[in-house]
Amino acid sequence: MQRRYKKNVYIDAIEFDNTSGNHQAIIDFAGLPTSVEYTSAGVQLRVIRGAFSVLIAKLGECIVKEADGSLRVCTREALEAEYKLVEEETGSG
Repeated sequence: MQRRYKKNVYIDAIEFDNTSGNHQAIIDFAGLPTSVEYTSAGVQLRVIRGAFSVLIAKLGECIVKEADGSLRVCTREALEAEYKLVEEETGSG
């Protein structure tokens, strides 16, 4: 008999908005070094996971830390379509 199960998980996310303190907040969040690039296509943040593993977030995109600790990038719209906001941390970082 086929059965379907649902698992609720918590994730954390931070938006790259290129404001003062945002870069350090992302470094603290990811626990990894970052660099910001100003290109002809716009501003993007690179989270450096390893020599050949870089996560690229464009301005306004969110960096998501999954329940298993892995990182990914998605838009705020995609994030809100998949997850319900349960807590928002604000403050001086």
